[in-house]
Amino acid sequence: MRTLGKPVKSRLILVALSAALMLFVGCIGSGEEATSAQGRSALLPGKVGPSGEIVMVVSESDWNQGIGAAVDSVFRAPVRVLPQYEPRFDVIRLDPDEFDRFWKPHRNLFVFDIADRVDTQTPDMRVARAQYAKGQIYAEIKARSARDAAQMLLQPHRGEMLADLLEQEEAKRYAEVCGLNRNVALEQEVQRDHGLTSVLPKDARLLTSSGGFAWIERSLTRMKGGRNHDVQMGIVLHRTPYSGPQDFSMDRMLHRRDSLLENRLAGPTPGSYMTTEYRLLPRYEEVSFRNEFAAKMRGLWKMEGDFMGGPWTSIAWVDEARGQLVTVDGYVYAPYFGKREYLREIESIVFSFAPDSGVLNTEETEP
Repeated sequence: MRTLGKPVKSRLILVALSAALMLFVGCIGSGEEATSAQGRSALLPGKVGPSGEIVMVVSESDWNQGIGAAVDSVFRAPVRVLPQYEPRFDVIRLDPDEFDRFWKPHRNLFVFDIADRVDTQTPDMRVARAQYAKGQIYAEIKARSARDAAQMLLQPHRGEMLADLLEQEEAKRYAEVCGLNRNVALEQEVQRDHGLTSVLPKDARLLTSSGGFAWIERSLTRMKGGRNHDVQMGIVLHRTPYSGPQDFSMDRMLHRRDSLLENRLAGPTPGSYMTTEYRLLPRYEEVSFRNEFAAKMRGLWKMEGDFMGGPWTSIAWVDEARGQLVTVDGYVYAPYFGKREYLREIESIVFSFAPDSGVLNTEETEP
């Protein structure tokens, strides 16, 4: 049997990610401790607060002595590859004496303990799930001074990793909401014809499906300024022959994407088609996806020959059994609205796709 091979970094990435997660969220127990935590979680209220919001419990004086600037640098940095500034998270500062039962169930909660005690001489961060509410991410930051806490947040393996964890958590929360009202018939059709399981929202519809290619769209109506506006989200999945690790290079993936979109995704005006916007270079990451190596990209798309555009995200991995590269691409068109939450929502759908061992049409997409 021919071995197709994967990028040699894949195993190193998986090991590094596993080690980082174990160290970072080390407060989650196992065995009897985990069972006890699960039982306690069942008695907790549900989380509250809008998606993408973080409540920071810290005094105004400590906030103004460096913590606020560090939070802005890490958590209010621009969302990557969006066409205009949108912060990664919306931040609310809360004085400790205002921290009551109304705020404790918030979905993302950071509590700062700034005091000169024996247990705060070395800055420390503890991250937990379901401290006060189901589905909550809770972080407790201890330090002798506000400056020490700020410096710790600016360390990439602390603040940046926590921000990444929260982004993943928000996408997972969208997936959980989507799973409450699924389009089971469409999921079964995708599984049968393309060998992929997925979680698709009830209002998703299949536009086209053939030859290892499928285009799924979701149309929404949202009100702003007293008027209804359309929001479109789409999923494009395709299979292509996999020849080796070089297929994961950013240049090849973008060339393959552009060729496919030009031939398959026509725009609303004659001769128009979707393509990648290169004035802002797409972002490429090698990631662990379902315990396997994968490549994730984010960027902007535009409609050649028309005035449309927005953000897109994709994940690509190898189907070794069939010798194919599988790519799932999601895009957003929301000209009258912020894109951050729609991008997270479409990313949650993209990352819901998974390989299925069943029989499928083995035709491959020819861009």
